[in-house]
Amino acid sequence: MKKFFSHLEKVEFILGSIGLLTAIVLTFCQVVNRYWLHFEIMWIADFALYIFIFTIYIAIPYGAALKTHIAVDILPDHFCGDDRAKRAIFDIVKSSVTILMVLSISSPVMRVAKRAYRYPEYATLVRWFNMSWLIYAMAVMIVLVILHYGWHVACDVYELKQLRWISVNEGEAK
Repeated sequence: MKKFFSHLEKVEFILGSIGLLTAIVLTFCQVVNRYWLHFEIMWIADFALYIFIFTIYIAIPYGAALKTHIAVDILPDHFCGDDRAKRAIFDIVKSSVTILMVLSISSPVMRVAKRAYRYPEYATLVRWFNMSWLIYAMAVMIVLVILHYGWHVACDVYELKQLRWISVNEGEAK
């Protein structure tokens, strides 16, 4: 399981990096076209925006994989100090709350994703370009965030069990 999440993290990093680089290059090309060549190509700006949105949808699960969170770092330091057990419990609570929050928005997201699958929406300037893939990416993002935080909860529970085993068996070694 650890190997799976490690590979998933690498894929998310690579896709996010490529997406960000592509959005930057496309935006630069659009600026050069508009202000230097005086020839604006509208679909370049649209495509850069779509790629940027996709990159955001990839960056969120990648952040979850790295256990980064919007939570202020001073709280766990203040409440837990250097106690590994308290830190693991804090992380379990934080990850569980995050999972509950993501689950609370997952139902509407999945409804929108089903509707987007049934009724594809095409771009206005490039008629063949299906914009519904952004909705599909959002649904996949929800699933990946839940998977990553679920994995973190499992790892923290395992760490708590290890710490408990060590504290129970510490007296036997003496």
